[in-house]
Amino acid sequence: MASKTVHVFSSDGAWEVKREGAKGRTYPTQRDAIAAAQQAIRKKSIGQLVIHGKKGQIRERDTYGMTPIQDPPRRSPAAKRIGRAVGKVALERVQSDSSQ
Repeated sequence: MASKTVHVFSSDGAWEVKREGAKGRTYPTQRDAIAAAQQAIRKKSIGQLVIHGKKGQIRERDTYGMTPIQDPPRRSPAAKRIGRAVGKVALERVQSDSSQ
């Protein structure tokens, strides 16, 4: 089953939209990339959107046609570190698909 998660992340001065295991598309601005990602998910009628900041941290996430992602109840310092680590691993995983 193909991944339903679409990532938007900074790549060589541009913004890339990519599903895990698929080829990404590059856009000049983050706004253009987010709009393209939202349109791609809505076209499939189901999926998750993960928007990474310039440094790779997860800045925003949303779901379409799925159960919403829950935020943790409180953002403790440990939860913030874990969130940054998870964002970094997810981004590295998506980016490594591009180099293959």
